[in-house]
Amino acid sequence: MTAVIPAHNEAPRIGAVLRVLQEVPLVRHIIVVDDGSTDGTAQVVQRWAARDPRIRLLRLPENRGKGAAMVEGARLSPSDIVLFLDADLVGLKPAHVEALIWPILRDEADMTVGLFRGGRFHTDWSHILTPFLSGQRCLRWSVFARTPELEEAGWGAETAFHLHAAREGLRLEKVILEGVTQVTKEEKAKFSIAARNRARMYGHIVRYAASFALAALVGYGVFGRLRARGRKGRA
Repeated sequence: MTAVIPAHNEAPRIGAVLRVLQEVPLVRHIIVVDDGSTDGTAQVVQRWAARDPRIRLLRLPENRGKGAAMVEGARLSPSDIVLFLDADLVGLKPAHVEALIWPILRDEADMTVGLFRGGRFHTDWSHILTPFLSGQRCLRWSVFARTPELEEAGWGAETAFHLHAAREGLRLEKVILEGVTQVTKEEKAKFSIAARNRARMYGHIVRYAASFALAALVGYGVFGRLRARGRKGRA
């Protein structure tokens, strides 16, 4: 199976995630998608790749957003089972990675979603209140490649996966990642930049959810029925 890590300006943090993945024999391929980083993310990954042939770096020439980075990485995967991980995780252990993978390998679920617990208060509560936003998940790409507008979803990519799973009746399994947290946007940048990025993130999520809802109404024929009723009323 393949681990895909979308990364944008994660040079100080991505090594910790790669170190853990190296200790998981189930992970045969590791693809890091550098989404137009302006720091040394690519150079850090290249140094890790020189020591581990499983690691591959894909550099996008410009920042295209998380959804596009995830899609590009999954398309390069030699295997159908893909594990998505954020590049800024803290406290991740091999057992966490295996817990996300095994339900897919055993065909017990179509997608697993990792939820933080016991890491830090604010990241725990983020996953309690909005578990669908977790970037830690394993799935069969052949099932989720058809997720509508995933490449354009940006930070709404995880929401896109959840909505696609709900619409298709797919099996979802939540996996508790005890002791895991992540470096937040507010810890990576100045407050003004972090606030802008967080606002953009929620904007992507709301925009995708609204687009999905509209498409669902059209797909289920709600608008068509309304128009038909209107024509019948005017006859």
